[in-house]
Amino acid sequence: MLKKIAMIAGLGLLTACSNTQRNVSVDERDDAQLTTLIGNLKTNRPHQYSAVMDKQLSEVYREWVGTRYRLGGLSKLGIDCSGFTQTAFAKAYGIDLPRSTAEQRHVGRKVQKSELQLGDLVFFRSNRHVGIYIGNNRFMHASTKSGVMISSLDESYWSRTYTQSRRVL
Repeated sequence: MLKKIAMIAGLGLLTACSNTQRNVSVDERDDAQLTTLIGNLKTNRPHQYSAVMDKQLSEVYREWVGTRYRLGGLSKLGIDCSGFTQTAFAKAYGIDLPRSTAEQRHVGRKVQKSELQLGDLVFFRSNRHVGIYIGNNRFMHASTKSGVMISSLDESYWSRTYTQSRRVL
């Protein structure tokens, strides 16, 4: 009996919640909202791509987010940090970066952390890890623990291990 009451109450709650949504036709949505809606329907990956301020980089992130880390990898089966930056720059900007972090740390010109702009390369752990600055003190990269993701330069680990930034664009 108690189970039946709990089920009925739960169904009533779900029904009440579904009636509170505002009905909006697709015609009322702007392109960005529609793109986000479609993206949300296609995947169950983290939806941080709205934090990426650059349209080309946002598309790259949307395609690669959640891809696991694999040292030396360059595919959806696994990718490493320098492979991700190389792939992202080629796809977003048509720029060929060297394959390794050791080589990427010398491209472009050095910029101060306080002068970071969209698309700058950011390096960590004595130049052994690289990501792409996306604005608002955030960068996208292939993390060894979580794969392709967005992190903040303000997080203690990244703040502590930051090495340099390079402007390629």
